[in-house]
Amino acid sequence: MGEALRVSLRSERLKQLLAHRLGNRLVFFLLAIVIGALVGLATVALIWLIELVHRIGYGTAGEDGLAAMIASLPAWQVILVPTLGGAVVGGLLRFMPGQRYHGIADVMEACALNSARMPVRSDLVAALAAGVSLGSGVPLGREGPAVHIGSSLSALVAEKLGLDHRHSLALLGCGAASAVAVSFSTPITAVIFALEVIVGYYTLWVFAPVVIAAMAGMMVREAFLGQGALFDLPARELVSMWELLSFALLGVVAAMFARAQLGVIPLMTGFWERLALPRLMRPAAAGVLIGVAALEFPHVLGLGIEGTQTALEGGFTATEYTGLFIVKWLVVCLALASGFAGGVFGPSVFLGAMLGGAFWSFLSLTGLPLSEVGVYATIGMGAMASAMLGAPISTILIVFELTHDYGITLGVMTATAIASTVMQLGDYGSFFRWQLMRRNVNLASGRDSSVLMTHRVEDLVKTNYAVVPPDITAGECSSRLGSERKLVAMFVDEAGVFQGSVSLAQLLSHSIEQGMDARALDAAMPADYAITPNTNIVMAVQSMAEVTVEFLPVVTRPRATEPLLAGVVWKSDLLAEHYDAVKRAREEEFGIT
Repeated sequence: MGEALRVSLRSERLKQLLAHRLGNRLVFFLLAIVIGALVGLATVALIWLIELVHRIGYGTAGEDGLAAMIASLPAWQVILVPTLGGAVVGGLLRFMPGQRYHGIADVMEACALNSARMPVRSDLVAALAAGVSLGSGVPLGREGPAVHIGSSLSALVAEKLGLDHRHSLALLGCGAASAVAVSFSTPITAVIFALEVIVGYYTLWVFAPVVIAAMAGMMVREAFLGQGALFDLPARELVSMWELLSFALLGVVAAMFARAQLGVIPLMTGFWERLALPRLMRPAAAGVLIGVAALEFPHVLGLGIEGTQTALEGGFTATEYTGLFIVKWLVVCLALASGFAGGVFGPSVFLGAMLGGAFWSFLSLTGLPLSEVGVYATIGMGAMASAMLGAPISTILIVFELTHDYGITLGVMTATAIASTVMQLGDYGSFFRWQLMRRNVNLASGRDSSVLMTHRVEDLVKTNYAVVPPDITAGECSSRLGSERKLVAMFVDEAGVFQGSVSLAQLLSHSIEQGMDARALDAAMPADYAITPNTNIVMAVQSMAEVTVEFLPVVTRPRATEPLLAGVVWKSDLLAEHYDAVKRAREEEFGIT
């Protein structure tokens, strides 16, 4: 026992020493390099796992020539591979918290509400589920699993080193940036994405280590996977500035389809529920339908890199652009509604390219002078991705990094900005915020509220009140408060159960109206007017605003129907904590140390 205590004390002292040393920026930058490299290796391992499953199922590791390969395979194999993949994913879901896949939305929640802490026990299972899902041809992206794995690894390191909230948040951004950089060979986008979506603000303190981590990740990618643009395209330019109007319209159309996806996914989920199909069997059932769709439209399987490249080159007819967009849009909704593991950026790129091609085909009927179809496909790619991600800056940059095509800059910026704006007019603003809202997590109230929601009232609980029995009279209770010099009385019965609370002002008013012999409990606020020690500052302030009093009883509920008094929280303490939390948030945002 004594030896265990000594080991624990040494471990705690080591954490404190590391936390102190990591306050030095140079040391923290070295840690960012380590995180970038570790996450890079983890992301490379994920890509290799996807390729391994792909080779087992379809006979080829990459997506080059995938459509022709699928067309040459027997129909039963095309259907069987995603079906078996779904069965494996369904089996793995039982080991995940909530029996669901965790992705970028969970990383955002951890940054905003959980002090950059993430559960990591199920990460290996989640990685396996993502590898099987994407390797079996499910039409989702790999950026979501990569970011979640990288962020979880960063959170684990931060927790083991005992880092504070600011350093933990920066380290989470480092993991996300490295994951995106390795996934798509887009280091600039990786940095901006980590700051825009994950961390939520820009400051030199966070920016510098995130850049370093992204560079470390890129070095790992170059060593194991090589580098270069994901799509190989010639330089192109816009025919006329008047086309910016058509690009703006394309942005509107892309946003409308993105918003429609957020409505169709719950409908498909409801369809499974009406069939009374167990959640763990839904991926396999969806795999059958995805395989059937691939028989006619093989390009809809997998990441869709080959199909996107063909679309950007203008290699599809108007009918093919339209058909591929509709089928891919439906199977993506189906995959997300069924519980498959994967991200939304990859399919958004494919969908945007097809939508842009179909949009060009429609405009070409007017006889107006237009840029080539590949220009519209590229711009549509940015518009659709921006609408889904809710990250217009990152999307603009990633289009350029993926294609190395800077001649259509104004078109990409126009469509992306319009698509993001239209998406923001809805209730969610992005796919990730929509996911969080469905779990009753709202990040739309701003960073101040998010920071306050990470602070609990447990450290503000006081015991400066009088404890009185429920049958005490108003006169006796007033005397008790006066003799003990307290402003609040808490009613607790003989069994220790909390019955209600009353302030001295409420008690005096009740005594004047009903007399000194009236029961004091009749003036009390009910026992339901109370919070628990885990209540955050935002909820506590909202609860206090409902009644014009200066305090909130704090209770524990070891038995659901019998609250036990733990203490009281005062309004002045809540406001002081509110001020301190917002002040710390501002210091983080502006890099004040």
